[in-house]
Amino acid sequence: MYIEIADELVKKLEQYQDSRIVLDLDDGVGRYSKSGSCALNISFRLLILTKDQDHSDYTLDVESNIGKIAIKKHSKMYLEDQMTLTFDPRMSLIKLKGPSGQIDGNVQIIDLRENKE
Repeated sequence: MYIEIADELVKKLEQYQDSRIVLDLDDGVGRYSKSGSCALNISFRLLILTKDQDHSDYTLDVESNIGKIAIKKHSKMYLEDQMTLTFDPRMSLIKLKGPSGQIDGNVQIIDLRENKE
């Protein structure tokens, strides 16, 4: 499994280079998911955590051009082997896509780091 992250999004994520980035399926499962979503409304988020914060819900790593991105094992069923994360500047949206089409058209970046500087 691999996620190609578009250059303009790589630039947005550079500020988090010393952090852990996880691709979270907001499904109500795990410490950082407050509300579940219906299977018809798949919602992914890029969570920014410190290296020391609990990430035990994210047991699978997906390779990317910025390094490994952790996911929940059960969220793999919504993902594809080759994916892209792109930034739409016109709408200011991050989109997660696979060969079969769009997986999520509005991926949010949520900074959950403790003791942010």
